[in-house]
Amino acid sequence: MKRLMMLPVLAGLACTVALPAAADRALVIGAPEAQRRGLLRTPEVTDTAEALRRAGFEVITADAGSIAEMRAALSTFMRDLAQEERVLVHLSGSFVSGGGRSWLLVDGLERMPDLATADDVGLSIETVLQIAARVPGRSVVALGNATAVAAPGDGLSAGPEAEPPQGVTLVQGGAEQVADFVANQLLQEGRTLPEAIAASSGVAGAGFLSEAVEFLPLGAERPPAPPNAAEVERALWQAAQAQDSVAAYEGYLQRYPQGFFATEARAAVEKIRNEPDRDARLIEEALELDRASRRVIQENLAVLGHEPGGADGVFGPASRAAISRFQTANGFPSTSYLNERQIGRLAFQAERRQAEIEAEERRAQLEREKADRETWAALNEGADEAGLRTYLDRYPDGLFAPIARERLARIEAEAQEVAARQDRQDWAAARKAGTVTAYRAYLEAHPDGARAETARERIEALEGAGSEADKAAQAAEAALQMTPTSRMVIERRLEQLGHDPGLVDGTFDDDTRAAIRRFQRSRGLQPTGYVGEETVVAMLSDFGSLFGTGR
Repeated sequence: MKRLMMLPVLAGLACTVALPAAADRALVIGAPEAQRRGLLRTPEVTDTAEALRRAGFEVITADAGSIAEMRAALSTFMRDLAQEERVLVHLSGSFVSGGGRSWLLVDGLERMPDLATADDVGLSIETVLQIAARVPGRSVVALGNATAVAAPGDGLSAGPEAEPPQGVTLVQGGAEQVADFVANQLLQEGRTLPEAIAASSGVAGAGFLSEAVEFLPLGAERPPAPPNAAEVERALWQAAQAQDSVAAYEGYLQRYPQGFFATEARAAVEKIRNEPDRDARLIEEALELDRASRRVIQENLAVLGHEPGGADGVFGPASRAAISRFQTANGFPSTSYLNERQIGRLAFQAERRQAEIEAEERRAQLEREKADRETWAALNEGADEAGLRTYLDRYPDGLFAPIARERLARIEAEAQEVAARQDRQDWAAARKAGTVTAYRAYLEAHPDGARAETARERIEALEGAGSEADKAAQAAEAALQMTPTSRMVIERRLEQLGHDPGLVDGTFDDDTRAAIRRFQRSRGLQPTGYVGEETVVAMLSDFGSLFGTGR
């Protein structure tokens, strides 16, 4: 926090200023300096000094940064105190106590005092109470304990332990609670001290607590204290900020060359003088463009080819650069800030350009449709498969694409039906002949035909027929003595596995043998086409009992 170098001097000069008699007087010690002087107000901290001024008190203030300043303020406060109608002392900060005494410590101590040195860095609470006792029955001392002292020195403990003298009301609690009590509850007209304390949270009272005495009598005239010098300075500073001009800031500096806001005023003057296009910026800010309006401006810039980097309603570097390009193209100063005239020009040009773009798009669409129709006509309106494919390659989304796809699908379906019919005829002929030559002829005509795999298996079976291995496989199957019912079960299992056995009739024909060979290959068995013991075991393992009732 800033600290004013002249504060000790000002505190000393305050001792020489005569105070008016017969007024309410208050002493506020411990608030942050900027708030204490009334120069800054923050919503987080209750400004008791300002509240007391509004209630007609003459307020003497000091922060807790200097023991000399605190004592000087107390000295000013006590002068001619007995003549006052009522007095109030509000102390806030870190308190310690020991040896029957208490102190308000200076803020920011690097080393805590002990009982022997507490008077060097602390304001005596007992001294404050004795001074307040000069106005018995009409004096309140409020102690707001802001922070606990982590490690008080020898002979000291944290917090105040004071006893009020006769006629003095002592109120204690946390800093925020006591500040609220002083600024709000205590200043309610017509309230007694016990009522004000009861209306507060987290505070306790001791000493003079009469139910018959109102601290601020109801309806009593108490002319507000005149604005202090800090209030005048603050008002002038706020006016300068509102104008935000070199003349306004220099006017403040002329009156307060060493004022609390002097550094900020000089910085503001330098910023204004060094900012290019400031006037243009202020003109645009005065338009108070909302986000929707900025988005429209960005869209208009994009239509004119001045890409603003997206239309998000925020004028970032890309948008400012786009505005500058628009201004240059239209003979305006390139400030990157818009005024009302430029926004109007931009909207007009964007509207015109948008109409041109739409007209161009309509013309282009008509040209595309014309070419589309000419191509369709040139291809004899898709009279053959080649024409249909050519049209779809060129115009996959063309005017006649649905018609072309429908016709092409019909042609392809007819071709597939013809091929399937020929496949069936050739397979029937090969099967009827039942020779290796016939099956090879089928494969040559239909290498990927519906029965190509079966044809290969038949060739393999025929070429291996009559071998010793083939005879052994036949004998192994015969030894099982399968009934027609057992054979039907095997056929159904093969069918379930996807090895088409043909008609399930209990007869092992060529289709069944081919299905058995496919199953045997899938299980790593010798593909003989006959059901031996190994094949039965594999089927039992995969499908359960083939010859029983099953599971």
